[in-house]
Amino acid sequence: AQVFDIFDLERVEVLRGPQGTLYGKNSIGGSINFITSKPSEDLTIRARATTGNYGRQDFGGMISGPLTEGLYGKVSFSKRDTDGYLRNLLNGERQGETDTLAWRAQLRWLPSDNVEVMFSADGADDDNGQTNREPVGGKGGLHGCPNCVSNPLAVNQALGGAGDPWTTLAETEGYTDRQVEGYSVKVNWELENFTFTSITAYRESDFDWVEDSEGLPPAPFIDLTAGGGALLGSLPANLGFSFDLNDVALEETEQYTQEFRLTSNATDGLKWVVGFFYSEEEIERHESFTFTSLGGFGQLSEQTSNQLNESTSWAVYGQATYDLTDTLSLTGGLRYSTEEKEIGVGADVTSGIGLLLLDFPYTNAEEDWDSIDGRLALNWQAAEDIMLYASITTGFKSGGFTGSATTLAVATTPFDDESALSYEVGFKSLLLDKSLQLNVTAFFTDYEDLQVTRFFTPAGNNQLGQFFTENAGEAEISGLEVEVLWLPMEGLEIGGSYAYLDTEYTDFTGTIDSGGNDFSGNDLRQSPPNTVNVFAKYTMNLSDDIGSISAKVDYRYQDLSFYDPDESLTTSIPQYRIWNGRIAWRSPQGHWEVAGWIKNIGDEEYRTHLYSQRSGDVAFALFGEPRTSGVTVSYNY
Repeated sequence: AQVFDIFDLERVEVLRGPQGTLYGKNSIGGSINFITSKPSEDLTIRARATTGNYGRQDFGGMISGPLTEGLYGKVSFSKRDTDGYLRNLLNGERQGETDTLAWRAQLRWLPSDNVEVMFSADGADDDNGQTNREPVGGKGGLHGCPNCVSNPLAVNQALGGAGDPWTTLAETEGYTDRQVEGYSVKVNWELENFTFTSITAYRESDFDWVEDSEGLPPAPFIDLTAGGGALLGSLPANLGFSFDLNDVALEETEQYTQEFRLTSNATDGLKWVVGFFYSEEEIERHESFTFTSLGGFGQLSEQTSNQLNESTSWAVYGQATYDLTDTLSLTGGLRYSTEEKEIGVGADVTSGIGLLLLDFPYTNAEEDWDSIDGRLALNWQAAEDIMLYASITTGFKSGGFTGSATTLAVATTPFDDESALSYEVGFKSLLLDKSLQLNVTAFFTDYEDLQVTRFFTPAGNNQLGQFFTENAGEAEISGLEVEVLWLPMEGLEIGGSYAYLDTEYTDFTGTIDSGGNDFSGNDLRQSPPNTVNVFAKYTMNLSDDIGSISAKVDYRYQDLSFYDPDESLTTSIPQYRIWNGRIAWRSPQGHWEVAGWIKNIGDEEYRTHLYSQRSGDVAFALFGEPRTSGVTVSYNY
């Protein structure tokens, strides 16, 4: 998947739980579909410009409409530039800048009354600056810092960090460069009883990444005596160590997909779809880890991993919905999927000692997996504005090989496929004379051979850590989701969502870490028990000549969650709260809008990603954006 600004977005479809029947490939946890607008039959123009703090300048535009009889076109783009919100205290420069461009072009051709052909091309070019990786914790005492166990800020400062997630002491200025291009042709041919659809797509991407992986100046000194010993088994536990790590990655990806689908046109109470899906993907990746300083000895250690990953998959599927009565319908579906993966991988310690990677020759390995998955669902339209539903669904995620594997054994040993069985019940409703929309869903999912990616030190291992993707055995997730939209009076909207999660590794049979831990009974990674999103918006019409103004405030709360299965606070994402605000004026005909906005009003410091060294002895995190503000002008015709 590629992530970039989608200026011509029409809607977003969020499908929860396993989607094994229609969406198949690796959609075991759900699917998010971004639906862009088609070229329109009437001239449509959209434009948008934003200016904000940290040097933000955004521009976007779209034009869509008829080119000639039966032929319609659309072109859209989105451009963003910022100076970055990081301040490097070593040189005083701004870092973390962004320079992104995304574009899309489409042609919609109607050669006859029953045939539609859609040609699409899209791309993105990202040229972004240094990430704000910062040390955030250690489970043992740090050199000269007795209170570091409970004080992340003290940990940061003791390690030589800047003590502020939006400042850095990294001596290497990293960057992320990415180029993406995609092309597709979609044909819809409507026949008497069904519609034939063909979707042919190709996508390629180039990725170039450099990161100062700890955000520290050269050679900070760390004493991990209370954290379980020294960096290497050959060094005494009370010596401590220092390190400075840079990570460089180059990656090229190519993907080709083809789907054929038949969808019924019948109106006799039976709707069905059958299809075939095929995919090929190739990923070539080169990654280098360089320790410019180690152990106070000034020792350089450089290690490189080279990988070529190839996968081929195909599937056949079918799903049907039958109306048992005017208000009750039954849906059933099956999908057979198969996937074959091949990896070529080698590692080279070009200087020093192998702290992350060990020397091993370029080696090939391959494996294949298959699965039959299904869905059974019942929908009941209990009243005009109340619909109840229940479903049982299975899902499948193919196995594979560990990326950036640190040893030959890890590189060539495949992990197994993951499967899920999910139960879901809920209702969707319009209440209070259609002024209140209330949707509630409860679910339970049982995972077998859950795949978990970890970076840790296995028992008896002297490295800083190893990358592993392995099967954790069994896990369970249960939860409740509530969505609300209420219009209590003219001009006022109040809405939000609440999600509750209860997760557990019921049987964690993965590789034992250096602490000999069994993680059965712990929470799943990145699974906050409570997540809340709420908003309120009020719109007031000034006059038919002046237009309207609106004010909106929204709030997000996310509970504590863990990045590793050991539930260590060192590798946690602490709870956080984000407030945003927006005030806008809209012209009488709705063509123009001028909006002022503030994001992260409270300047909340919150983590978005982290990794740990030596099984959680010390961790390094990425943080979200600080308070940002700006003005956006939009035009629609």
